[in-house]
Amino acid sequence: MVKTLEVHDLSCGACAETIRTALDLAGFKEVKVNLRTKPHTVSADIIDDEHLELMKHVLRSHDYPLIEDELNRPDTSQFNFS
Repeated sequence: MVKTLEVHDLSCGACAETIRTALDLAGFKEVKVNLRTKPHTVSADIIDDEHLELMKHVLRSHDYPLIEDELNRPDTSQFNFS
C-alpha cells in the first residue's frame, strides 16, 4: 500500500534526492517526492505500521519534520521561560 506523508522544510530538487536516496537505502520501494504540492509530500510503498514508523524516522532523522509533528506539539504558550 502506498502511504503519503506531508513534510516541512522540503524546498528543492536536492532535498528531494536526499529523501529518495535515504528511503531507498532503508529498503523502501516506489518512493515519490512531490514539490508541487503545498505542503510537500513524500510517498512510498508501505508494508505495515512498523514500516510506516521507519519511514517517518528516516524523514525526521534527515531533518524533514512531518506536518503531523506540528499537530502533536504541546501548547507551551502559557509557560514563562524567562
